[in-house]
Amino acid sequence: MSKTDRKLWHRTSPLASIFYLGRIVKAISKNALQSLAPVMVFIVAAEGNVMFRILLGAAFLVAAVVVASVTRYLFFRYRITDDSVLIREGVFKKKQLDIKFDRIQAINTQQNLVYRYFDLVTVKFDTAGSAKEEGNLPAIKTALAQSLKEKIDRDRVAITSADDLAGGNEDKSSERPLLTLDNKDMVRVGLSSNRALIFLVLLGPVIEWTENDVESAVENNAVELVSNGSEIAVSTAATLVVLAILGFVLFLVVASIAGAFLRYHRFRLIEQSGAFRSTGGLLTRHEHSLNLTKIQSFEARQNPVLRWFKRFRLKAKQASSGKPGSGKHFVVPLCTSEQLQALDDEVFNGEFPDVEMRPTAAVFTAISRRYFRSRLLLFGVLPALFLTGLLFAPAGLAALVLLLWIPVAAAGAWMMYKKRGYYIGEHGMVLRRGFLGVRTNAFLHRKVQRISITQTPRQERHGLSTIRFYLASGSLKLPYVDYGTARKLRDYVLYRVESSRLAWH
Repeated sequence: MSKTDRKLWHRTSPLASIFYLGRIVKAISKNALQSLAPVMVFIVAAEGNVMFRILLGAAFLVAAVVVASVTRYLFFRYRITDDSVLIREGVFKKKQLDIKFDRIQAINTQQNLVYRYFDLVTVKFDTAGSAKEEGNLPAIKTALAQSLKEKIDRDRVAITSADDLAGGNEDKSSERPLLTLDNKDMVRVGLSSNRALIFLVLLGPVIEWTENDVESAVENNAVELVSNGSEIAVSTAATLVVLAILGFVLFLVVASIAGAFLRYHRFRLIEQSGAFRSTGGLLTRHEHSLNLTKIQSFEARQNPVLRWFKRFRLKAKQASSGKPGSGKHFVVPLCTSEQLQALDDEVFNGEFPDVEMRPTAAVFTAISRRYFRSRLLLFGVLPALFLTGLLFAPAGLAALVLLLWIPVAAAGAWMMYKKRGYYIGEHGMVLRRGFLGVRTNAFLHRKVQRISITQTPRQERHGLSTIRFYLASGSLKLPYVDYGTARKLRDYVLYRVESSRLAWH
């Protein structure tokens, strides 16, 4: 690299080592067995005191992580041109990224407590066609990050300004607040998370078990303590175990609420320049942005706790690489029914004016009842009969108790059937599904890339089919609809795709 060329490339702050430190620790935690194997070999094979070997191995691991973090910072350079961000990184394997502004879908930032003190942020670029952030600028000045975001926004507005003027759209450069969450909402977010939901399910039986037994156990044990001296009754030990489990589950629920505060504290959602921007976080402030034109599908979800709170969790899905779980999502952790309708209008920008994502709305059409019968047969009747026949010889009539699984499976299949539904609009569609909870997915017809219609032998006998819509964010399935309806729907959606002058991305 020439001297002139070196002047064009810049380093970030030395505090970028913290960013790399976090990445290395995260990688070690994900691959703990492979990462810690050399340290474990050293501890086992080396001679001397075991505690000394453990401390020495831990010190070696910490030193290696710190050295690796600093080294990655020293080999990092970046350069901002008129139309792209260039990044050079790598110690042994050199890599250069050329991230064009027109490929950047969103600029996300993170700012921990240390960075906040020094007015630094980490910038992460979401680009079209990548499954995760393609490039990062760790520990750069906040002013530089802001100017970079403004420049990319200006370029995006300049590209779409002609279309906006032709369509009579108003100027969207101003910032419009859409949603804010308070401390009560943080508690709701924590209690409605999947982890907290599992903990609360476990908590119910424990409370019910201990509610009637604790008082009598204490009274009985008091008598036994008086008569037996210092001997502790077995039931006392059992009660203590139950209370310990109860305390542990409560701790996990509190931890889930604390996690909600850490991630979404003072969450705020705004619309600016045709993009969603969200900020939130207690110790580390997260700022995410998403160009509304890049949304492939919009999901509203309610689990049992959210339904009790009369709230929804939203997820705007972007294009993915096609691998399961590889998609990039923009999350709104909590909103009311009224806010959901307002955000629907923002996402689809008048292109799907009759969109309805509330699962209890009357607009949804039910699928065939044969879906319920197929689920019951597949997951209820057949497994119960098979296991009963398999165990009847060794267990006798006791094996018949397995037939009780059939009504249980029937209840579950009925719940799944009742929550399946669909709504077809002129410009888009909404699909509904669920089991204990319920979710709705809305998308525009023109965003569909491919459609498939399949029939099982059973479906074919009854004139039914399953239609699947493939979008850049993944596929969505609508099972057990009339075959003729599925064909008409396929032809109509493909017509909307071919006749639309707007891009799918």
